Amino acid sequence: MPEILAPAGDTAAFNAALDSGADAIYLGLKSFSARRSAANFSAEELQNCIARAHVLGAKVYVALNTLVKDGETEGFFASALDAWNAGADALIIQDVFLGKLLKRTYPEMVLHLSTQAGVCNVYGARLAKRYGFSRVILARETPIADIKKIAAEIETEVFVQGALCTCFSGQCYLSSFAGGNSGNRGLCKQPCRKKYSIDRKGGEGYSYALSLSDLCVGRDIFRLIDAGVVSFKIEGRMRSAAYVGAAVKYYKDILGGADERALAGDFSDLKRAYNRGDYTRGYAFGQDKNLLSPFVQGHKGELVGRVSARQKNAKFTFIESAYAPSDGDGFKVIRGEKEELGGGEYRAGFPKEKGGFYLPKNPAFRAGDGVYLTTDVSLAARIAERKRLLPVTVGAHIAVGEVPIVRISGAFESIECTAQFRAEAAKTRALSRQDIIDCFSKTDEYPFAVSFADIEIEGDCFIVKSALNAFRREAYAALFTRLAAPRASLASRAGAAVAPLLKLPDNEVKTAVIDRDFSSDIYRGAPLTDAIFKPHNYNDEQAIRRFIDIAQYYAWHKWLYLPAFMVGSDIEAIEKYADLFDGVYAEGVFALELCREKNWKLFAGTGFGIFNRLSLLSLNEEHPSEIALSKELSERELENIRSRREGLFAFAGGSIKVMELGHCPFGKTCSACDRRSDYCMADESGRKFPLLRYENSACRFEVYNSANLVSGLAGNRVFDFSALSDAEKRAYLFDGDLKTAISERTAGALKRGTQ
Repeated sequence: MPEILAPAGDTAAFNAALDSGADAIYLGLKSFSARRSAANFSAEELQNCIARAHVLGAKVYVALNTLVKDGETEGFFASALDAWNAGADALIIQDVFLGKLLKRTYPEMVLHLSTQAGVCNVYGARLAKRYGFSRVILARETPIADIKKIAAEIETEVFVQGALCTCFSGQCYLSSFAGGNSGNRGLCKQPCRKKYSIDRKGGEGYSYALSLSDLCVGRDIFRLIDAGVVSFKIEGRMRSAAYVGAAVKYYKDILGGADERALAGDFSDLKRAYNRGDYTRGYAFGQDKNLLSPFVQGHKGELVGRVSARQKNAKFTFIESAYAPSDGDGFKVIRGEKEELGGGEYRAGFPKEKGGFYLPKNPAFRAGDGVYLTTDVSLAARIAERKRLLPVTVGAHIAVGEVPIVRISGAFESIECTAQFRAEAAKTRALSRQDIIDCFSKTDEYPFAVSFADIEIEGDCFIVKSALNAFRREAYAALFTRLAAPRASLASRAGAAVAPLLKLPDNEVKTAVIDRDFSSDIYRGAPLTDAIFKPHNYNDEQAIRRFIDIAQYYAWHKWLYLPAFMVGSDIEAIEKYADLFDGVYAEGVFALELCREKNWKLFAGTGFGIFNRLSLLSLNEEHPSEIALSKELSERELENIRSRREGLFAFAGGSIKVMELGHCPFGKTCSACDRRSDYCMADESGRKFPLLRYENSACRFEVYNSANLVSGLAGNRVFDFSALSDAEKRAYLFDGDLKTAISERTAGALKRGTQ
């Protein structure tokens, strides 16, 4: 049976997941968690939760899925060791290079590669497998054809429920450059949930243009099973216990063959617990019409009624509904599924009337407006009442003058517990079978469902009640400890050895430029050593050959730009002409395996997320031709890492790409698209974010920051000119007056780094 994997941001959510039937639960510690704003788990809480899960046959995976800075690597390894010694069944890692070193140091550990590593093709899967990961958690954007291929290579986990990141696989920089808090460090400020306008024909003005609906795969989970997926993940470490419990039950019931009536109830619970945008099937089966949620933000709930035309009370609005609300239930009112009008909370003291209920008066409400239930008090109570128990059968042998013995059996076979005393001869009332049942029916908060068999009492026995109770507690504690199966602790080991530094000749300072068109006169005489070509259309062979001619004329090193989001069909499209280039500049770690198999040279781009010296040294073992460090590092952090290897590149100026979209922001409605390569997206404060379209196996879009990076970084530099004018490019290339040429500029993360 496939695994239903549930989130837990706190112990209440953990218990809801476990008691609702989750096969496995993932959670984070107080540090190195991609959901740092969740309560997360202390060492003691983690140990207790793992023990209870193991007793009930569930697994626990600990997420250490953030990028790690220098100065934090020792703590990262220590946290990984602590989590494993606490009994974690696997560790979820984002940084594939630290994961490789962790596996080398502690080969006993089971590692899963986080979705934020962006695996969406077989090359990423093969890299993970080669580095010692036993499972990959796929990017949500992975189509089912690629899922099937990946599942044939390595154990595969996919998301089936919950929030969708706007940016490909959560590799977003908008939060970093808009507010200094990095989503890659677990502190996303969710700028994608704000309002924007896009300058296109037929645009709708300001809307939640980047916000996506919640994912709900539903019965299509069987198509994923057929594709070879073994684990189905529910997103939601920031969500309530009620949501977690509702989501787990929904998918467990689907896999268990529940009838339509039961599933309808489950789905209703799910919508009430949390529902952004009426749900989408996501990306695996192709973009659907519900993927975008541009009009209503946040929890929408379930439609349960309409504002009535008949209003009899000056202080209240009557809601026509078959739903019977409970005290404390919350509601949201929406007009035409697009205009959110506010809401209200029901109280038991409100007026009563057949055919509906009352909410506080709101002048914005009109007859016919939809009323959505967003807080269902009874749902939270019902989920909190669920208890998952392990069936055990208790038997006993008690005889006068002998040591009492209790046998506890179940699916785990059995254990035998011997008391620390002997049964005495009864002087008045003898011990009965019912006395044993009454005593051992109390489980002392252990998760056991007790039945009884083979209770043998020889003679008229007597046992002091306190002694019998103590014996019960000892027996159940022994059973719990055995079933929790604590493994032998691993001792701390010296860090994994890494390959020696690659010493490069320091003959020249290199300047690399990313651009969509190198034919402009501005490149004549430009101090450029490496040209990274980023085609508007990856299938335009004429444009590609024109670039090759230009690069050869100027004697540039010529690289083909590979975005992080490349599925199998994208890679197939570039293979026919990749050999025309000196190599590829790649934003995704999958390119390590791709270049290894194709014998291509690799320029490891900023998207590799090199955040610390250990990750650098680990990557360096692959001997890429060039390496660019993460663009989220401060100038001091950059220089600390640069001191470990000569010739490292740093992102030094130009357009800052903050998002790679895995979807069409126009709803995949080509009639709503002007077929331009350049759009502009503006927020409500007037900041303008370039939105660029390019084509590979499908249309793809990128979002760039509203301000361009201006820095004084020395050494090998990368400039991104994707969204710049010729005048702006010239200023960067020829040391022009950048303060005059670049009207909207930023120092990016260089001054203080990202949190």
